[in-house]
Amino acid sequence: MTLGCTTEGPFVVLTVTDDGPGLNAEEIAQATTRFWRAARQAGTTGTGLGLAIAEQLLAGRGGRLELEPARPRGLRARALVPRPAADGGAS
Repeated sequence: MTLGCTTEGPFVVLTVTDDGPGLNAEEIAQATTRFWRAARQAGTTGTGLGLAIAEQLLAGRGGRLELEPARPRGLRARALVPRPAADGGAS
């Protein structure tokens, strides 16, 4: 797993990339649905809430969650959070 943090325009971007089995395009489209789990994950622990919660928390702050396949395998999750106003006030 690798972590990164940078800025892109008005956003601070936290990137988490793993080297697990990843998700295909259809699975990525469903990955932030509450309680959704990939069929191949049957038998592993978890509730299927993590990405759904992350997406809602980011949206509530004016940000967003982006998911994409990592190469050569895995998943890349990017959390985009609005940067604070230059005057130090909340955005």
